[in-house]
Amino acid sequence: MRQETIENYLKTIYNLSSNNTAIVSNSQIAIQLELNPATVTEGLRKLHELKYVVYEKSYGTRLTTQGAKLALDIVRRHRIWETYLVKELGFGWDEVHEIAEELEHVNNAKLINKLASILGNPIYDPHGDPIPDEKGKIKKSNFIKLSEGLIKGNYTIMGVTDHSSAFLRYLEKNALIIGAKLLIKSIEEFDHSILIVCQKKEIIISSKVAECIIVQTND
Repeated sequence: MRQETIENYLKTIYNLSSNNTAIVSNSQIAIQLELNPATVTEGLRKLHELKYVVYEKSYGTRLTTQGAKLALDIVRRHRIWETYLVKELGFGWDEVHEIAEELEHVNNAKLINKLASILGNPIYDPHGDPIPDEKGKIKKSNFIKLSEGLIKGNYTIMGVTDHSSAFLRYLEKNALIIGAKLLIKSIEEFDHSILIVCQKKEIIISSKVAECIIVQTND
């Protein structure tokens, strides 16, 4: 099994497991990696043999301590590259994910730590995702999804969970970027769409969009 393939599996399992706190199903991994279930099953068996995951066909998959350590290292590389591409090279936040997908497989701790130092050792990447430190530690936060927000609540956008270019361009078009402050005016009972005010402009966003925006309360 190629090292790049191993890393892709481990990072995917980590991201799907809510920071390694939940069991991940084969179907979730197959959808995320765009592979057929049989291929995923074979891959997980090999990762189980390598002691990176604990895999049980009827139960699901979780990372071992060894697997989680490598996954966090890959996540760190990816998010530091994204940050470097935006802050130092001028890429848009909607352009960097796919580039970082390639660069994350350059396994050179000295290089990554040097990039982090140049950037001022950031805690979050351009999408608001936390960056693990050298020891794999992640800063805890009390952030919530905007879909969990309350009417008349004041919030600041801290991150997004959908990194697709189309979604990020949609947010940028509506000034819903990292650091933007907003107020929830009302929540539609029928479809849970939300009427917000951001930069003095009223915007109606769907429940799907609200589910992908991470915020911090200002109250």
